[in-house]
Amino acid sequence: MREMLAGDETLSDALVFEVAKRWLSATGEEQKKLTTGVAEWLVDEHGRELPWLDLRWSRKRKVDLTRYRIYKIVRQAIERDFVQLHPPQAVQLREELLQLYDLDPRRHDIDVVDVAEDLNDMVARQTAEVALQVIRKLAKYNAEVAAEQGTEPEPVGIGLGAGYSSLAVVSHLAKMIGSMTDPPRLRLHALTATIADTKISPVTFFSLFRSDRNEYVDLPTTATVRCKEYENLKTQDVKIRTAFELRDRVQLIITSLGAADDEHGTIRQYLDYRQDHPELLQGELVGDLQYLPYGKSGAILLNDNPGWRAVTLFDWPDLEKFAADENHYMVICAAPCRRCRNYKTRAIVPLLEHLRVWTHLVTDRATAEQLLKAATPKA
Repeated sequence: MREMLAGDETLSDALVFEVAKRWLSATGEEQKKLTTGVAEWLVDEHGRELPWLDLRWSRKRKVDLTRYRIYKIVRQAIERDFVQLHPPQAVQLREELLQLYDLDPRRHDIDVVDVAEDLNDMVARQTAEVALQVIRKLAKYNAEVAAEQGTEPEPVGIGLGAGYSSLAVVSHLAKMIGSMTDPPRLRLHALTATIADTKISPVTFFSLFRSDRNEYVDLPTTATVRCKEYENLKTQDVKIRTAFELRDRVQLIITSLGAADDEHGTIRQYLDYRQDHPELLQGELVGDLQYLPYGKSGAILLNDNPGWRAVTLFDWPDLEKFAADENHYMVICAAPCRRCRNYKTRAIVPLLEHLRVWTHLVTDRATAEQLLKAATPKA
């Protein structure tokens, strides 16, 4: 009985992959006989590798038992990331959003994921897919520049944001890159210092990308600093100075956004207990992009504020400079809050209307429909 119930996780990657490929690629008449056919092939060609079989059984009994395991093996293939699921896209909603907010798809594109279940995970997965496409594009660009200059290609510079949504995106992205036969070299930059919950800090995400070919640039400072001390902090020691100097090599920023009315937004760690930001606490704050606050009409600068701020690799003027380069990209995961499922529609609107420092925004159908209703009427 122990052998009969042995888990499919003991099967080799190669065998799990082959089962999934055979099972998913059949069409027409083959589909009707699909599961039995795959089970027969498994028993005949790989019977000794199947932990649930007793080789003394008849072939029919072996096939019958194996036939019921095929679905579990395909599930294993999905869990091992051999199968990539691409959620359906609400193309018409995308077109309406681009038109309503007067966005040029050559520079600002929107993906609308059209799913009812596992919404947050599907949006994160699609965001990772979009980021991977940009990474491939940048790797090709870096190779072309290096060929012209007769040098080695620069690694693709990626700035990683903090937060639960960012963690979900980066987790998917790391697996996608890890499955590539010849992945591009990366230089990973932390966009923020380590915050209270270290598991959602960018420096923690570095461990997901296991490759000696990659480079890693931490932002080794305290999480917060007085606004008037922010500029001096950049040169406080050699490691901090290096992080800010290498900021100019970031080519892609992967992040999410926070909504001011979301109690789970991590920027609240810096604002709820700092009663020295009247312009934020009087209702002007709508959201934040990696702890950079903004209101309905645009960015809120904290340069001359007497209070505290989060330490970030980029400030608003830096992001505007970043966005001005056509070879720079920002991919934003704009799904509902992963903890309470509240939508971030109100916080997304200013990014579409005023703060166009991003190039790719990925969201869900419900949020997209709310965005169509929330647009400021044109005069």
